[in-house]
Amino acid sequence: MRNNHVLHVMRSEWKKTTKTPVQLVTMLLVPLLSVLFLSWCLSYVNVLVNRYKGTVYFPEEISAEEMETAFSEFYPDFSFRNGTMNDAKTRVGNGRTDCALVVEDKFIYILYDSSILTASVALKDAKDLGLDISYLLSGKEYYDEVYEIYPETEALDLSTSAERLDSYLDRVGGVVGMIVFLMMSSNAMAISAHTITGEKERQTFDALVLCPADISKILTGKVLVMMTEIFVSGLVGFIASVAGMAIWSPKEFAALSDNRGSVPVWLLVILSILFAATLVITAIFSVIGSAFAQTKKASLFSSAGMVIVSVTAMLPTFIDAELIRLFPLANWTPLLKDLCEDDFTYTPIFTALAIGLLLFGISMILSSALWERRSE
Repeated sequence: MRNNHVLHVMRSEWKKTTKTPVQLVTMLLVPLLSVLFLSWCLSYVNVLVNRYKGTVYFPEEISAEEMETAFSEFYPDFSFRNGTMNDAKTRVGNGRTDCALVVEDKFIYILYDSSILTASVALKDAKDLGLDISYLLSGKEYYDEVYEIYPETEALDLSTSAERLDSYLDRVGGVVGMIVFLMMSSNAMAISAHTITGEKERQTFDALVLCPADISKILTGKVLVMMTEIFVSGLVGFIASVAGMAIWSPKEFAALSDNRGSVPVWLLVILSILFAATLVITAIFSVIGSAFAQTKKASLFSSAGMVIVSVTAMLPTFIDAELIRLFPLANWTPLLKDLCEDDFTYTPIFTALAIGLLLFGISMILSSALWERRSE
């Protein structure tokens, strides 16, 4: 009978959700669009870091056109022209070029702005180009012969697909995880305010007290529905992150595709991480929702809960420790990196699930006690 009461409350709460399909769609669209937008932003920043404009200035006695013919194939991000040091300073200063080389007498000067994102990449290429120019100019009388035998270059990426995926997760995993967990927390805050705190604010809590079911059973039904919706929103966020990687980071997605043999393990790990995170987030916001009778007061503490979630999700970015793999929310990136490095064990997953279940159980005891206190 007690289980029937819980199922009845769950059906009732779920009907409240299905009565407002716009809210249900919004709940799913928010993490979807947020993660897609974030994936696009991160890929765009990555492009900015590797894309720059460079300019090489030669004195009038050297043909810039000939130099462009010799080097444009190997240094496509540099343009070649005749000019002076002042021209280069002006162009770098006003942001029209990120890096400039100036050939004067027996010196080649490199001008760059270290504050820009592309400074390190541009400086490296500028040094290589400057060295090639010095070799060419040192034997200018043999220019035609040098041009004919100028060696072709080819870049070889020695990293494995797992290493590329590991690097990608190291750069964006923590941020994407934080956004997904924040979206789950946002839904938890809204659902808790409506279904738990709202009962008191709408003055319908007294009617619940008169129900034949225990207050704790009613609360359990509400929390289980909340947990289901939180998990679904997190799953949508994860699917959006994979879609964003496929669209805007095709090389990393190809690296993910190379590990097709371990797809079941990937799915199991990700679903376990999301479930453990759902338990923790539900625990936090069910206690907050049960502790207050007004959504305005609950929202203040809910904001603190979202801060805790975001900070915990970003811990792997600042702390490299084995313990991080054991805690829900913080273990997102480390566990996925372990999969890439073929160094994965199930112990961290089991530990994280145990911690999540423990926190969820404690929260249900506290929430029930708070509700029982209200009924008195």
